[in-house]
Amino acid sequence: MAAPEPIAAAGAARHPLVERILAGNAPEALRLSAARGALPIPQQDLIYVQICLLRDPGAGIAQAVSESLAKLSQETLAPLLRDPGCDPIVIDHFARSGRLAGAALEAAMANPAIPDATLEALAEKAPGETLTLIITNEVRIIGNPRLVDLLRANPNLGPDSRRRLAELERDFVGKEALRIRRPAAAPEAAAGPVAGAAEAAPEGAEPPPGEEQAPPPIMTPEEERTYEEALSRTPAYQRIMQMNVSEKVQLAMKGNTEERAILIRDAAKMVAQQVLRSPKLSDNEVASFANMRNIHEDVLRAIAGHRDWTKSYSVAHALVRNPKTPPGVSVQFLPRLGTRDIKVVMGDKNVPELVRRQARLLFLARTQPPKKLAKKGH
Repeated sequence: MAAPEPIAAAGAARHPLVERILAGNAPEALRLSAARGALPIPQQDLIYVQICLLRDPGAGIAQAVSESLAKLSQETLAPLLRDPGCDPIVIDHFARSGRLAGAALEAAMANPAIPDATLEALAEKAPGETLTLIITNEVRIIGNPRLVDLLRANPNLGPDSRRRLAELERDFVGKEALRIRRPAAAPEAAAGPVAGAAEAAPEGAEPPPGEEQAPPPIMTPEEERTYEEALSRTPAYQRIMQMNVSEKVQLAMKGNTEERAILIRDAAKMVAQQVLRSPKLSDNEVASFANMRNIHEDVLRAIAGHRDWTKSYSVAHALVRNPKTPPGVSVQFLPRLGTRDIKVVMGDKNVPELVRRQARLLFLARTQPPKKLAKKGH
């Protein structure tokens, strides 16, 4: 029996049962079990293999898949489609199905992994709600100007969306077409709760040797103002101030360290977010961004949600000390800090009260014997 060919190669390692099914050496009983959604494997893998099985020639398998997928609720699909690791095959299937609504539809349209071909197909024929969400994803429209023509030709495009599209045309289409490199499932693009932050900062984790004795430097507000004033006098700053948003987005991907330091502070969130997607971005730059008090909190959330970046003690430390970091994000990284740095956080009036309170509890837990803590509790 020939294996069903997936639409595209999976980006990450799959469960062994999935690999076996796709390799073509799985018995029909196993494929039927997967088709019915009864295979005990992670949901992402299960749904991926089910979609691949829609083309399986086995009797009743494609029908079983269709029935199983139809039972998935919008509440189940939303987090699945919001996951930056969601396979493009899965996003394509549900986006084209026409059954997505609300949070699930928003998640699919905003996921960086959604294929250009999917967006183009939707832009041509989808209803108004979907078209509005496509227009909201300005970065993708800049990167694929063909979407503008498809959207404009769709009779379902409402007046407000047409006005917004006209503004995008005015700002971008008349300029040189941008060919920005799309990141593969960039985790910071996803909106909502910070993904992976808790995993990156496990309870009880210790800083690397010597870092507690020499904590990463944190800029004072005065030092940051001085640094910004120095940047504002550079030729690069003057040149960037003359650019429109589309030109800044392009520079965010291609520019140098100095230019990224200017663009990460840009008032247009899409510019700052594009800086984080630059293939030239260094770990030291990320740590310096995490320390900045005048960037949008969405940038700090994106940094906190990037597992590789938050492995760095400097980044975790800067996120905790930055008053712009949302408190719910900061407290996840407190256990990563050394005891000396925890003590500093306790007394830092710039840090939100919730973070200082959690730092104090953690400091007491580390420095006082259990019996003393028990007495204090009484």
